[in-house]
Amino acid sequence: MSKTVVHADDSAAVRHWVSQQLGELDVKVYSVPDGEAALRLLRDTPCDLLLTDLEMPNMDGLALVAAVRELPEHRFLPVLVLSSHQPDEYEPNRRQGVTGWMVKPIDPNHLRRWIRRVLPG
Repeated sequence: MSKTVVHADDSAAVRHWVSQQLGELDVKVYSVPDGEAALRLLRDTPCDLLLTDLEMPNMDGLALVAAVRELPEHRFLPVLVLSSHQPDEYEPNRRQGVTGWMVKPIDPNHLRRWIRRVLPG
């Protein structure tokens, strides 16, 4: 059974690259351009992992994580931040709910290893 990943990033090039990397892992990827679109999708779609950028229009990645944690069905959803910023640039309480953090540019092998670890089977 295939796993489902929602990926939010305002860069079409990054969304395309992530979809390519995950194509090798037999996962279904829903790519969206911002946090609001991701939240709308997550309200109606079963999901096994959320990948999110931080700086996006309409709703940033940390606001998205906070909103997702309010949805009972996604309270424990693994969330990986893919950002050009280091985690220590943000207050610890703003980072609550984040499972992992990768700083761009991201090594494709490291990304796939992390996702395999979070999505066993």
